[in-house]
Amino acid sequence: MPRRVRRPLALLVAPALLIPALVACGSDDADAGAGLDAVEITGTVGEAPEVTWGEDFSATSDPQVETVVAGDGPELSADGDALVHYWIGNGYDESEALSTYTSLPEVVDLSDDQLTEVFSAALDGATVGSRIAASVVAEEVVGPSGNSALGISNADPLLLVFDVLGPDAVDEPYAEDGTGFAPDLVLDEDGKPEAMRFQGRPRPTGRLQVQTVVEGDGEVVRKSDVVMVDYLGSVYAKPKPFDGSYDGDPLVQQLSGLVPGWAEALAGKTVGSRVWMALPPRFGYGAAGNEGAGIKGTDTIYFLVDILARAPKPVQPEPEEPEESESPAASPSADASQSPSPSDDES
Repeated sequence: MPRRVRRPLALLVAPALLIPALVACGSDDADAGAGLDAVEITGTVGEAPEVTWGEDFSATSDPQVETVVAGDGPELSADGDALVHYWIGNGYDESEALSTYTSLPEVVDLSDDQLTEVFSAALDGATVGSRIAASVVAEEVVGPSGNSALGISNADPLLLVFDVLGPDAVDEPYAEDGTGFAPDLVLDEDGKPEAMRFQGRPRPTGRLQVQTVVEGDGEVVRKSDVVMVDYLGSVYAKPKPFDGSYDGDPLVQQLSGLVPGWAEALAGKTVGSRVWMALPPRFGYGAAGNEGAGIKGTDTIYFLVDILARAPKPVQPEPEEPEESESPAASPSADASQSPSPSDDES
């Protein structure tokens, strides 16, 4: 399964030999004008911000930070991860330079001493559900050579908008003894799940089974959402798990990009919940199985999942209108969906 995402953040600072310098093309006086007071930021947290630029927006080398919306979730841990969407605008030409809202939100390691200062300043002490704005001169983010790929010179005033989406940890210890259909758990020395034990526990029923063992009080997950989770996955009656994240980085992925049982099981659950699921082949890897993970086409797979955050599905920008309209070619339907079989939800 996919893991920590590091796409857009890695684009901000690139090796100087690989990207041509774009230097001093912006404002000659970064201290002139106003900072965040010169912009208006509206919209819903989790969705791309709507920015109205003022005439005299500027930035300095010291980040200016302002909370636009204060979230009511937990405070971020200084040595933990943060799930964020962010948007970067160039105040020189009032353009969008970079946005994560068209893809997956990004997991930012707040303990990383290489983290750009404006990210640290904006996210330090922030609470989940917040929208935070920051301004800073571009050199502090992209370096002295600028970033021509993003159309940013080193002197440009940048506006950054951060939406803090998670995590909202499940604050309950893991139970070693299974309940309902769930297997027993083997915990490591830190009390985190490292394996499942099926001996003496109920056999698979051939149906999708779902059980909520801790119910969170966060937002409701939808089938179209992106989720941030910790999880452990194991084939029924196998002694070792085939995958998991409790000893590493959380999974961030759109539910539609995972095996179908995840969307069926997690839709309607709330952030902060802990959920067991048993997936027969149809809701897992199908008749082909997954040879690399040691999963046969007849195997039932079990997952324990902690739901740490959710985000709306990525919204793609509207394509530009072609200069000359052409009739689209006919194409076969891509709808190969099937109605799900009955499931047992024990939440």
